[in-house]
Amino acid sequence: MSIPTSNILKPGSISQTSQNRQLMVDLQLLTPQFYKKYTEKYGNEDFTWWLAAHAGMEEVKNRNFFWFENRGKLMPAVTNNGTVAATPGATLTLTLAAGDHYNSGTQSPLRVGEIVRVASSNIEGKILTINTTTPSAFTFTVRPLKSTDRFASAGSTSLLAGEILIFGGISEAGEASTQVDPLIPLDQRYENNITEIRDGWSNTDLAQMADTYYEYPVSADMAANGVTAFTYKGMYKTLVRYKNNIENKLMRGDVLTNTGLSTNSVGAQGIIPKAIADGVSVGYTPGNLDISKLHEITRVMDVNGAAKQCAWLADIFQRQDFSDGIFSAYPAGAFVYGTNEKSQEASVNYGFQSIYIDGYMFQVKKYGAFNTEVLTGYTPTTDYFRNFGMIYPMGETKDSRSGATYKNITIMYQEPPKGGTVGNGIRVWQYGGGSPNPTDGTMTNQIAMLTYRSSRVCAANQFIIVQD
Repeated sequence: MSIPTSNILKPGSISQTSQNRQLMVDLQLLTPQFYKKYTEKYGNEDFTWWLAAHAGMEEVKNRNFFWFENRGKLMPAVTNNGTVAATPGATLTLTLAAGDHYNSGTQSPLRVGEIVRVASSNIEGKILTINTTTPSAFTFTVRPLKSTDRFASAGSTSLLAGEILIFGGISEAGEASTQVDPLIPLDQRYENNITEIRDGWSNTDLAQMADTYYEYPVSADMAANGVTAFTYKGMYKTLVRYKNNIENKLMRGDVLTNTGLSTNSVGAQGIIPKAIADGVSVGYTPGNLDISKLHEITRVMDVNGAAKQCAWLADIFQRQDFSDGIFSAYPAGAFVYGTNEKSQEASVNYGFQSIYIDGYMFQVKKYGAFNTEVLTGYTPTTDYFRNFGMIYPMGETKDSRSGATYKNITIMYQEPPKGGTVGNGIRVWQYGGGSPNPTDGTMTNQIAMLTYRSSRVCAANQFIIVQD
């Protein structure tokens, strides 16, 4: 299914070498108190700008930035790699699954004396010995605690391949017990880069002086600065497009690793690619987004320790499915008051609708930029973000090494070099012989805009991608 766009004239713009600063202040001074006016002027589809305004941006000094998160769950478990026959009270020799090894297969969470419980049958056993001879294929022996028990999977006389063994600590240690090997928590290092995003506008001296059929609200101070109606219109459109390009890079974009692109940039991983890479995907059938699917999602959220308040950005098709299948059952919705980007005022301004279920607050928002038809006026045969949604937790997580507290999503930036005007992480400057700041003999009035931005997505395992 797609949205017809044949009635929209194309292209909407062309690229030429040539075609003011006052025009950029909306982005340079974007803060929560100006947010409502900002959305009235430009619409309310810009998630990263809304997030930056209400949750704030964080400055970094270097292009690359990194942080540390705990690796895995606090409570360990391992997987049995092959089916092994079991008799009552007998010791079993098991092979550890390759995925439960660490450091090129040379380390594991196994330790002598650990109690392990079979996930399917709750039979208890104790690890007696560990053989680390073969990397990624450690073997270990386990004997059931009760002589009448088989250390076996439920409904079987064997411990089956793929069976989960849940660690239970060092119990039944006995009198005058000795010290045991500790379990060393592991950290995972994550990183991202700041990327450079720029645009500009240029017109010649005659274009600046020409009269036009249309009128744009050029103020007296802007007119004194050489801004005509023609210049104003071009710059206004450039500004909105620039804003959209920043939004799309931070949401959809990814790192740059290929060569021959005539750039020394390294790019930046956007919010959605990070969520897809490290989050959880939940499939659904378009037209059938109902309460049972919400229950499935909240179960995933429980497992991953997600925050109790979450935002759900959905394309137009998924948002309509949500309305038909869920809000029809819960028309009243609900709301939880919070602060900053979680506040009622910020969420209502951004167009959220809320529902509370299974202890979680979902704030659902149609995100028009997901749909190519809405974004560009073109109808692709296959659209990557059709029937697509992303649930992100509006919570916090701690850096496992420094102890610093991070929001699940933070907009990151580097402060641009001095010159022109700098605000909200954006640098704007005029140049050219036809500008109020003549720098050469060519009669052009040119304006450039540049920002250095990225995103930091923490605890990405808590993010959920909902798509067909």
